[in-house]
Amino acid sequence: MENFLGRQLWSIYEDLKRGNRIGFLTDDEFQKYFLGFISYKYLSEKLETYINNELKAEGLDFEEAFGLKAFKKSLREKSIEDIGYFLSPSLLYRNIVSSKNYGNIIIEELDKAFTEISDSSVGRESQEDFQNLFEGVDLYASQLGKTIDDKNRVVFNILDALGPVNFDLDKESRNNTLLSKSILENRKFNRNDYSNSRKNEGRLRSRRMNSITADFKDLNSLVDEKMEHNLKSNYALEADMLDHALDEYSLSEDSHHKDESYEKYIDDLIGNSFEYLLSEFSLNSSYSSDYYTPNEVSTLIAKLISSQKSKLESVYDPCCGSASLLLEINKELDCDFICGQELNASFYNIARENMILHNIHYKDFDIKQGDTLEQPQHLDYTFDAVVSQIPFNSRWTADRSFLDDVRFMQYNILPPHSKADYAFIQHMLYQLNNDGIMIVVAPHGVLFRAASEGKIRRMIVKKFNYLDAVIGLPANMFYSTNNPACMMIFKKNRDIYDDVLFIDASKGFDRTKLINYLQEEDISKIVSTYKYREEIEGYSHRASLYDIERNDFNLNIPRYVDTYENEEEVIDSDELVSRHKYVSEEIKKVTKEIEETYKELNISNDLFR
Repeated sequence: MENFLGRQLWSIYEDLKRGNRIGFLTDDEFQKYFLGFISYKYLSEKLETYINNELKAEGLDFEEAFGLKAFKKSLREKSIEDIGYFLSPSLLYRNIVSSKNYGNIIIEELDKAFTEISDSSVGRESQEDFQNLFEGVDLYASQLGKTIDDKNRVVFNILDALGPVNFDLDKESRNNTLLSKSILENRKFNRNDYSNSRKNEGRLRSRRMNSITADFKDLNSLVDEKMEHNLKSNYALEADMLDHALDEYSLSEDSHHKDESYEKYIDDLIGNSFEYLLSEFSLNSSYSSDYYTPNEVSTLIAKLISSQKSKLESVYDPCCGSASLLLEINKELDCDFICGQELNASFYNIARENMILHNIHYKDFDIKQGDTLEQPQHLDYTFDAVVSQIPFNSRWTADRSFLDDVRFMQYNILPPHSKADYAFIQHMLYQLNNDGIMIVVAPHGVLFRAASEGKIRRMIVKKFNYLDAVIGLPANMFYSTNNPACMMIFKKNRDIYDDVLFIDASKGFDRTKLINYLQEEDISKIVSTYKYREEIEGYSHRASLYDIERNDFNLNIPRYVDTYENEEEVIDSDELVSRHKYVSEEIKKVTKEIEETYKELNISNDLFR
């Protein structure tokens, strides 16, 4: 996932912090400002590129046309319809940075820009995706400085440092990649676009054709020169990466495919650079780590799905965090519609920014904010794929009114209020298509905990026959916890005689200073084993529903995959300590819950005296 644009952004971030140029912002606060300003710069340059390309046949640029009455309103309307938002020329990124030389107060201008992007979408189809996109970036926060001049200086420091970052959006043919798939489909049959609406339609078409012909004449050389120049000018660029990038790009020979290859390369570069920052932030902040799925985990889920599906119409994550998992699946399977919900307001905005930076059109995604269990936003839909790294062992109300909720009523029992894991799983199953696939990353406890969770697990496995596979993951893989986790794969179209595949992948990993991570060969082995439902001694086993019932629906992986001999040969002391710590903490929690229950019921017990 690492890329040189991402490293450039990370270097700028580090330099700003080291140079004490960010006022009194904490790391977590500065991350929100930094990501917000990157998103604003991208939106500014994307809008200007789009409009300049629309006006090319007129021989005008954005600023010239906006000063003409005949163009002003139509440019705004067309921009909002096609790319979802609008921004006046004076509020473009480059103009706001330049305005400091004329004594303007940057934060006031920037506030106007954020407001115009948000307000331009109100009442339009893009409202959900752009309204209040920058609400987490408080330009008047005391952490930026005591006075307006102090705040102005800090904001300018960040904007100015990001100035040299080149998104390379200025390319005529990119207009097609800036539009929604549905818009492009309609335009194949009805090109009722900006140019056609004008009286001089014929003349414009003629001029545009001449312009396109001239552009295509030297397209190969222009694109090659432009790309090489931009790559070489990037910060901290390594020669081998440049060679690799150009080799990949040169695989397409004709100009049309070269355009597509170039644009995809640039989109991946920008999107991956945003992901790179999120990954670095997660490694260095406990706050961010709760909302970011490690890339190799996202990759594994995406490849598991692609082993079963060649195409996805829709994908949904009820706890999407930064939306990294959704975007990795989209990269693997090119989904038509991406949906997610996130409780945390900051990461709701980051998820939308992440979609935008990956050039996902506003008509092709729907990210909403709210508590998925209390206020589900997508209940009217089912999806081809439902995925999530749910918040481990989080609490919920478990109010008895949920027994009348369509997601839980068929179980007639609710998970405990102290652990919402199965509430999320039940919610996800409700949102899954009958021929879809669902993968959830959850704590190991969901495999064996008893009481109400045990009863729900029994119904999912026996009555509904939804469980297709269980995969044990290495411990210490997630930034927010070192507890071991598992993946559970569900399908609703399983045959009554189908078995359940258990894979113990807990020992296939490499280690960095902070976390364990799956290597490419580890991911390939898991995916291949699942795809072909292979049985490998000490690694995987296909268990019948009868075998699972004999184990009282306890899904703990060692009951099905015997790794005893291997464990005798190699003892992982770190894992042993980690598991001991986990079990000790679980015992304390359970003991406390029992004690509280005894107190509530006024039952005395010598154990707690």
